[in-house]
Amino acid sequence: MKIDSTPIRCLVVDDEMPARQAICRQIERNCPNFHVIQTANSAAEAYQLIQELAPDVVFLDVQMPNETGLELLDRFAERNFYVVFCTTFHEYAVEALRRRAFDYLLKPVDAKDLIACAKKITHKLRVAESEKPAAMPGGKRVELITSGQRFFVRHAEILYVEASGSYSTFYLTTGKRITVSKNLKRIEEMLQDPIFSRVHNSYLVRLASVQSFSHRNGTLHLQDGKEVPIAVRKKESVRKQLVQLMIDVRDDEAFPIAAEDAATLA
Repeated sequence: MKIDSTPIRCLVVDDEMPARQAICRQIERNCPNFHVIQTANSAAEAYQLIQELAPDVVFLDVQMPNETGLELLDRFAERNFYVVFCTTFHEYAVEALRRRAFDYLLKPVDAKDLIACAKKITHKLRVAESEKPAAMPGGKRVELITSGQRFFVRHAEILYVEASGSYSTFYLTTGKRITVSKNLKRIEEMLQDPIFSRVHNSYLVRLASVQSFSHRNGTLHLQDGKEVPIAVRKKESVRKQLVQLMIDVRDDEAFPIAAEDAATLA
């Protein structure tokens, strides 16, 4: 994330609508670089949204029916988001700290406390961004976090990414697979590279890994033998992308379009 230009994505969780609306208004008025992407009225709903949307920050109530905010956090073996508890009660502060909460704000949330919290989170994210490994020979890299491990994968090593609900699996040229708890839209945002094309709701393909293209069947054949479907509405745009790529790398033998498909592409 580029902190200076990209909004910090927030999820607000509280079972009471007035409380949700209040914290959303506070964030909008006082934290210009914070953006509330969604709200949840229960821990169960919040769990699903965290998996699907991968927020940077979760503003979380403690006392909620069926499952508390503290119990919600216990469901995450690893967390890729900051937690800010917003509650009326002092007595949960120790438990919040034990669960590595970033901050603990008392309702009604004071604007100064919220601003101070937002500044600290922004600083933390900026520092984390600056400490990421510098670009290595071989092109851009993406950081993938799964099961407590961090992988730094070159874009050129990725064949394609396949979605399965709120999870995505990276298939690499080495034969390795890495599954992360982010949906495909979030993966696109992470990569931000035109060499990747969302050819289908379930597939993001690195175009240079394409071996042949069948316009008639609506499929791409990749260098590992995988056959990937193309959404009907995407056929023409994918064709144009491949034509452009052929022009750009027409001397690159690593991108041999099959002869029968070259005629279709022309």
